[in-house]
Amino acid sequence: QYQCMITFNMSRSASYFESGIGRGMGFRDSNQDLIGFVHQAPERARQRILDIAATQFHDGSCYHQYQPLTKRGNDAIGSGFNDDPLWLILGTSAYIKETGDYSILYEMVPFDNDESIAKPLIDHLRLSFNHVLYNLGPHKLPLIGRADWNDCLNLNCFSKDPNESFQTTENNTLGSKAESLMIAGLFIVYGTEYANLCNAINLPDESERAMMHVSNMEKAVKKHGWDGDWFLRAYDFYGNKIGSRENEEGKIFIESNGWCSMAGVGKEEGMVHKALDSVKEHLDTEYGIVLNNPTYSKYYIELGEISTYPPGYKENGGIFCHNNPWIMIGETTIGRGDEAFEYYQKICPSYLEDISELHRTEPYVYSQMIAGKDAAKPGEAKNSWLTGTAAWNYYTITQYILGIRPDYNGLIIDPCIPKAWDGYKIQRDFRGVNYQIEILNPNHVSKGIKEIILDGKALEGNIIPIFEKGSTHEVKVVLG
Repeated sequence: QYQCMITFNMSRSASYFESGIGRGMGFRDSNQDLIGFVHQAPERARQRILDIAATQFHDGSCYHQYQPLTKRGNDAIGSGFNDDPLWLILGTSAYIKETGDYSILYEMVPFDNDESIAKPLIDHLRLSFNHVLYNLGPHKLPLIGRADWNDCLNLNCFSKDPNESFQTTENNTLGSKAESLMIAGLFIVYGTEYANLCNAINLPDESERAMMHVSNMEKAVKKHGWDGDWFLRAYDFYGNKIGSRENEEGKIFIESNGWCSMAGVGKEEGMVHKALDSVKEHLDTEYGIVLNNPTYSKYYIELGEISTYPPGYKENGGIFCHNNPWIMIGETTIGRGDEAFEYYQKICPSYLEDISELHRTEPYVYSQMIAGKDAAKPGEAKNSWLTGTAAWNYYTITQYILGIRPDYNGLIIDPCIPKAWDGYKIQRDFRGVNYQIEILNPNHVSKGIKEIILDGKALEGNIIPIFEKGSTHEVKVVLG
């Protein structure tokens, strides 16, 4: 929780590893940091959302970074990272679920900090959703732009100058066929979230429109994004597959398999099970899940910065801790609590004391990266403190493994735990109400609820309603 507060306050901008304050606050980063912080100081989270949204443009795109003092976009980096807009839906929905404050949606928010062209925040969310629809490639999958979450997968840059930054060099998107399966999964998850939010504020037509496009994206992923045993990572500028068994290196990646599994793409057909089994087989190590495998052994001009790093480090086969929780959440969607918690333990600082001499960074905080299986020293961590890992692992353990998840109308109870656990107790303060929750697991299952007793009475369903502020309520949950 302390680390979540630090990342919220500083994003990545005050890190020695990231060159002082030159980087600025990330649009993507700051929205994700919110999910580990919003319950601690919701009023500050509210203002952060409005600040972030004010760096968006009319077409739904946005500055990749902004400066916290001026709150203006960072021109040096600019825009073109096509995953960025979707994260605003995550940040806003997380805030509303935690607080019940729908009024934020009607706050007037400028575009590019120009107050004369301000629109309500809900309009910004609509533009974030539509930005994907206006930027689809030949397979009806999202165009990647300069990059997606993986800033180092630069499919449109073709840099020949070792002295230039991949984030500022020319971005040759004209005629590009470079599509991202990671953004596709992200769109399905947060497109669905956008639709749910529209339903909550009585916009049924917009909700229906959103779900139509989400359904179309899911069909496109099944048709063009499945490689037989896992999800592709992308298509490059020329339309060639990345993250495929057809590739000599970089056959499988964590990001697309995490997000498409979280989205439940092909779950009924067994695709999620197969993809996560493949992650276990090809990407898992004793220190965490590596980003890709096999690692790149040389520079590929059509792939960009990812292939400039030594094998096993950073985005080239390192254990990029930030994205490990996406696989954990994916595992909970298919009820595999043992696997989800095993992954959680591998990167959680509380479980790493025995290897602290190898790990080397502070033993009480998450690190951005741990050296992967192809590195010179596997298990050695780098770039501690300012990483989205803290927020994502907190979010994963509390909401998807322990399974106490805020929603628009109450607290969803949906644990997915190791079968050996007998149970646990949680005190959850939610919208001014104190919930004393006890989870019992007499049948030693990972997932599934037999009954919920709320204040001595059986509850239909698994959503604990919202009560009067200041009240306390007892919840007993029996798994089975």
